[in-house]
This record gives sequence, structure tokens and C-alpha cells, in this order.
Amino acid sequence: MLRGRKVKIRLKRAVSEQRVRVFVGTVLDMENAWLKVEGKFYTLAKGETKPRVDAKLKILCIPRESINIIRILPDDLDLNNIKYEIKDTRMMINVGGHEPVSISE
Repeated sequence: MLRGRKVKIRLKRAVSEQRVRVFVGTVLDMENAWLKVEGKFYTLAKGETKPRVDAKLKILCIPRESINIIRILPDDLDLNNIKYEIKDTRMMINVGGHEPVSISE
């Protein structure tokens, strides 16, 4: 169902003090308990003004039990050229002509 789609995956936090971790990339494969994805992590701690972003695309497997939410992104999104901005108190990714995607809480 999600294979080949571009997605934003927000991971669950064990405690409220844990950093917000959002993965933006492409789903390469789906298994019963795992998603194999290629993309970048955006990590944001409370009080930080900009996220820490992976320098390069990486391939990894994310266990489904650690996923909080998945949002399907436009197919034409350029994963190598993602821009983010602050709107009010939220960090947002611009997805060109579509509703911005939040990477903060």
C-alpha cells in the first residue's frame, strides 16, 4: 500500500522530554512488523530553533510499533531539497503547493 510513496513518519516518544523525531522519505518495502525506508531524520528538542537534519539520505528499517503517525506526501516532493520554516510556534516543511507538514509538536 505505501511501497514507493513519499511519507512523513513521526516516531513515538517514550517520555515527554525525548526529542521529536520525524523521518521524511520513501517507503522501499513493507513487512509485517517493519517499514524499509530511504530518507532523512529531522530531530528537534524543546527550545531549539531549528531541527538537526541528516546530511545524506539513508536507508533503514523502522519497526511499526515505534511509529506514531504516517502522512503521505506528494510524489513530486524533492527529498534532497526540503525547506522548512517556523509558522507561529511550529516547525513546518514546505511541500510545494500542498499543505505544509509539521515536524514539531
